[in-house]
Amino acid sequence: MTAGLRLASLRAFASLLLTSLLVVWLADVALANAKLSELTIGVLLRGLDPFREMSTLEALITSLGRSAALLGVALTAAAVVGMTAGAAYALSASAPLRAGAWAIGTAGVSLPSFFWAMLLQLVVVLVFVRTQTRILPTSGFGLDEHLILPALALAARPAAYIFRTTATALEQVRHGDYVRTARAKGLVESVVARRHVLPNAAPAIVTGFGLAVRTALSSLAIVEYVFSWYGAGFGFIHGLANGRTAFATLIALSFALVFAGLAVAIEAVARAFVPRRP
Repeated sequence: MTAGLRLASLRAFASLLLTSLLVVWLADVALANAKLSELTIGVLLRGLDPFREMSTLEALITSLGRSAALLGVALTAAAVVGMTAGAAYALSASAPLRAGAWAIGTAGVSLPSFFWAMLLQLVVVLVFVRTQTRILPTSGFGLDEHLILPALALAARPAAYIFRTTATALEQVRHGDYVRTARAKGLVESVVARRHVLPNAAPAIVTGFGLAVRTALSSLAIVEYVFSWYGAGFGFIHGLANGRTAFATLIALSFALVFAGLAVAIEAVARAFVPRRP
């Protein structure tokens, strides 16, 4: 192991350790001294805890697994849509199409996830009122059609972030001097894209995907609450409302570790891409 890699590993471990200690301390102090019975959210949600019959460890594993499923579907959809739209934007020569796509991307980034969650619910309700047809459930947990609306709401902002990052990165790289030099040497466009455009744009795209993941994680609790999806974000809120402070603290710690680990992983992956020049 090189000295640089050893130092980076030690820094990553120290960051995770300090994050864990800080989150546990803050959560313990806050929850131990807070009068949870007086919180409005406690009054509204008391007695509705879906994890009541589970042990703390079982509830933690179950809630994290459900959230992982929701995040996996949402981020996969966001990556596919965002990268495809970003590549199409960079390759398009239509000014109106590019302007419209960028405007949609800006709106997606600007509007919070709870807006998309409520908008999707409103659309389903309006369709039901006019046609008496329920196209999708608007609340409840299930690894079936119940997954669609919360996944869409959670994926909207990440998809916009990935789109804008991919489009900007590809746009800049495609017009770089070294790419023009590669074309001048007679390389076909597919080879130029594979050897020069994608490797040089990859670090920025990876960073954008990391930002998208952070956005999804930070929006998870409100999306799960709006759709009554019984995951970790929902569990954290209900844990507070029902006085399960150990459960809430462990969820907060889990999220903090994921955020810290994500930052280390993104930096490592971005460094793995070495820009190539012709």
